[in-house]
Amino acid sequence: MAQTETEQVTFEMTIDDGRTRIDVSGDRDTAVVVRSKSGEKIYLPPEDFDRPPEDRQTPYDSPYQSADGTADSPYRTQTDTTSVTGLEPTADGYLIVHPEPVTDVRFLR
Repeated sequence: MAQTETEQVTFEMTIDDGRTRIDVSGDRDTAVVVRSKSGEKIYLPPEDFDRPPEDRQTPYDSPYQSADGTADSPYRTQTDTTSVTGLEPTADGYLIVHPEPVTDVRFLR
């Protein structure tokens, strides 16, 4: 049986103000299971995990977008985790914001 080469996955987790932020880079074909005071929650891969993250429709579309989404800009601020809960795709992976402190994290491929 031949082994398939899988892309590396790295993550950084921070807990601040009662919320957990998990920044995932690498293979987007992963599920994340977290456990917290309210129980277990499963975050599935982004729906479009199998396509390149930056998919432009025409040569005139800009890969840059302002943080508020109103105008094209070469600058994008970091995602504001105070307004996001759940899973958000990013250019090199995805971001999970869980509404409470996490006590256990597991990645599934």
